[in-house]
Amino acid sequence: MNLQPATDLATQAVHVLETGARRPFAPSAELLRGAGLIRELTFEGVTEPQSQPVVDRHLNEPEVNDPGAASMLAALRAASPLMRWNDIHDGYGGEPGMEHFCDNFSFAALASPPNWAGGVAVASKTVGLTFTLQGPDVYYPDHAHKAIEIYYVIAGKALWKRGGEPWVERYPGDIILHTAGMRHAMQTRDEPLIAMAVWITDVESPIAVVRA
Repeated sequence: MNLQPATDLATQAVHVLETGARRPFAPSAELLRGAGLIRELTFEGVTEPQSQPVVDRHLNEPEVNDPGAASMLAALRAASPLMRWNDIHDGYGGEPGMEHFCDNFSFAALASPPNWAGGVAVASKTVGLTFTLQGPDVYYPDHAHKAIEIYYVIAGKALWKRGGEPWVERYPGDIILHTAGMRHAMQTRDEPLIAMAVWITDVESPIAVVRA
């Protein structure tokens, strides 16, 4: 199968990070680091797509006005049939109160740690490149990880919380930086959230739900 759509998606990821680095007050060093690490990826894997209901329901619904985010969404839609979409039950299935979240969240990686990589995803110890889909009316509770993480909103409005900051509504094209150990949470309302998450350090570190 032609892996060009995966390469095109990574190329578009580099583009939005480099473009974002030129914005006033942007975390330019982190964005340019992420772009540089993604540029080094080469896709040679075997496609092992796994269709997930939340992806099938929501990936083709949104319409996006922001040009960069619209291009990202088009590239993700083209690459999605090559990608292994996973649910998150294995990570959070035992956590109390997480059933609705687990049933309505999917992710697919283009780069991940060697022990998690599979299908088209490139095994990498330097960068994690993951695409996420969180269904409507879903709360992703406070969680944290050692990795420095860049989020790019591809589609859907959602509320975002970082550390002790108040909730902020985020829109397609927005870039959010989570520093090492910073707890963060996302809440969707009447539309799904489609996003890109880039880990630029400590890509093998675990994610921990932060309980009050």
